[in-house]
Amino acid sequence: MPKKNFSKKISPSSQRFSAKLRNGYVFCYYVSGHGFGHATRVVQVASEILALPRRHILYIVSNAPEFIFQGAINLGAKYRYALIDAGVKQPRAYTVDRYQTIDDLKLFLQNRPDMIVKEAEWLKKVNANIVLSDAPFLPCAAAASAGIPSAIVSNFTFDAVYSGLCEGDELDITIRRLAEQVKDDYKKSELLIRLPGYIPIPSYSGTQLYPDSNVTKQILNGCVTSNGSSDRISRRRNVIDVPLVVRKFKTPRNIVLSNLGISKEIFDSHKVLLVSFGGQNLVGIEEWGSPLPDDWIAVVCGNPGAVLPDRFYACAKDAYIPDLTNAADVVMGKLGYGTCSECIGHGKPFIYVPRPQFIEEYGLRSLMETHGLCVEMSKEHFETGQWKEYILKAYNMRGVCQNTDKKLTHDGGKVVAKLVEQFLDERLGTNKRIRRSNRLVYDNGTVSQPSLY
Repeated sequence: MPKKNFSKKISPSSQRFSAKLRNGYVFCYYVSGHGFGHATRVVQVASEILALPRRHILYIVSNAPEFIFQGAINLGAKYRYALIDAGVKQPRAYTVDRYQTIDDLKLFLQNRPDMIVKEAEWLKKVNANIVLSDAPFLPCAAAASAGIPSAIVSNFTFDAVYSGLCEGDELDITIRRLAEQVKDDYKKSELLIRLPGYIPIPSYSGTQLYPDSNVTKQILNGCVTSNGSSDRISRRRNVIDVPLVVRKFKTPRNIVLSNLGISKEIFDSHKVLLVSFGGQNLVGIEEWGSPLPDDWIAVVCGNPGAVLPDRFYACAKDAYIPDLTNAADVVMGKLGYGTCSECIGHGKPFIYVPRPQFIEEYGLRSLMETHGLCVEMSKEHFETGQWKEYILKAYNMRGVCQNTDKKLTHDGGKVVAKLVEQFLDERLGTNKRIRRSNRLVYDNGTVSQPSLY
């Protein structure tokens, strides 16, 4: 008598039932559409979650374009477009339109109740187990409404960004009022997974500017241990610091540069400057003149079709930036998490144009200074093409983190993935055998997972 194939009784489209059979969870990762830095680091974390043996289901919800998440989508992530944050209005890559930003935020908050209802219904529909936020505030409120936990995975939150736009005028009153509403939504989260280069997180009292001395060193079987104390993750709102979440290069330097139309003769005899402002279009390129030292060429991101100065090359809109970072000798841009992490991850010196209206910058600048990798260039010198001395100064930097206690490992994506899985095991009371297999010890950059037996 032939054996019956009972597996056919499980429909491939029955994701929720299938996930339960695999002891998997349904993660809903909400990602800000402001810039590309949020999206690129989410791809790393999402990819690590999907690579875990328990085969979780993961949705990415964002108003950032789908192509940025392609690396995670290729591994099984499901993309859903939704307008889930107000963002920040930027006339240029390093300036903010305060009034338009606050007008956009006011309109977003007016629609907030309806959006929370919509998102909570969707979360229930997909049987979500947790919301991860990088770093919109509304998803934390939607998760609470749906009766599931949420965790912030970021180095900053937008209540701090909006508060940082106060300049001592009448608009400040409105800014503070709206920032408090934003903060209230973040307070509905249960866990803050804090990425390097952080600033104080208003919804988690006591958090400080990077590097904070109160760093969690050990995470073990649902317990957070620091300075001899221990608390269950599921019993309180915790802050846990993790290593650098960073994308690494995939393609060798010579192939990357050849694919940009740069001849071997040129890239063998010239140094390479990468100009990257996190997906923001650059204004005033025609005014740069001849800003490069004689034996340098430059690759520009974010301006396809623009007329570039001599010895400048454009890259495709969807170029894989870590490949370009690895191919460069020096990187120029703004202090954003994606650029900073990839410069550290590839040991590249960084020239940054300051953005005084972006409070996020203070933590990232401290991160880059700690690793000996940054040079500041004034906005005026950038816009007028006075770059040469900055390029040469950056090229000669050692790029060494002198304080070994502050030197970061580059496995943050893997650590975050194991951490959120473990958090849900503890939070939802998953069986002890699985909890033992997920035991995670993170100490001095080492992540270990002991054997089950």
